[in-house]
Amino acid sequence: MEEKSEQKRGNKQIVYLLGGLLLLSVIGNVYLLNRSTTAEKEVVVKTEQVDSLNQLKKTLDGNFQAMTFELDQFRGKNIQLDSLLAKADGDIEKQRNKIARLIKENKDIPLIRRQLEEMKAIRDQYRIQIEQLIKENKELKFANVNLTQEVDNLNKTTKDLSQKVELASVLKAENIVVKAQRSKGKGKLEETDKAKRVSKIAITLVVAENKVAKAGPREVVMRLIKPDGYPITDPNSGSGTFTKEDGRSTEYTSKKNIDFSNERLEVNLDWDIIEELKAGIYIAEVYLDGRLIGNNKFNLK
Repeated sequence: MEEKSEQKRGNKQIVYLLGGLLLLSVIGNVYLLNRSTTAEKEVVVKTEQVDSLNQLKKTLDGNFQAMTFELDQFRGKNIQLDSLLAKADGDIEKQRNKIARLIKENKDIPLIRRQLEEMKAIRDQYRIQIEQLIKENKELKFANVNLTQEVDNLNKTTKDLSQKVELASVLKAENIVVKAQRSKGKGKLEETDKAKRVSKIAITLVVAENKVAKAGPREVVMRLIKPDGYPITDPNSGSGTFTKEDGRSTEYTSKKNIDFSNERLEVNLDWDIIEELKAGIYIAEVYLDGRLIGNNKFNLK
């Protein structure tokens, strides 16, 4: 009996031992299973984080390139705008480097996303300043255009006025009378229309009154033009050349200095003929200060 009791106790102990081992095995398996599941979750989380960080890096690079391109289109318009763009580029670049460092250090993704939004906010702030500066420059340019137009109009008015004053100051001749004369002896002269008998050409004219013109000495030049188109000249009698208003130099028959005082002034120009004239139409031209102020034709037979 005692042997059977001992045997039963031994069997119970074995059962208890096996049960304990089984329980420990189950606990160990459960622990290992939990650890494996946790590790797998950590791997998944880690992979997702790496993917998110890579995506954020792509987003950062894309945003930075887009912002740079957007701001570059305003470059080169004026000095103020270029200065503002340089400052904007510096601040955006600084924010980009900050975000790139956070990505490299595997920082909190929401933090990185907030920094990306901050970079966009920096861009938006500068965009507002750029648009405002462009608007001000357009308004200033418009004002300058108006001012330029006003100055141009004023200059045109001044020029027109100067031209009117210049035209008003031009001296004019009145009553140009040409007389072909022949000598009757004892210093007496009479008019003639016979070319071969002419010994003197006498021209009288009146320089008209002009209160606008500048008073002072003036030079009156006379040209007697023959039917062949050449002027009558004699260097020994005072003929020479003068410069006309258009800048060309030409021969004259005689000249006389006068003193113009803004009042009507009668001028006499005489020329003694030392050559035998031919029949035809002659022209007497009168110039004052190089400008033609009158002419008259006369016919000699």
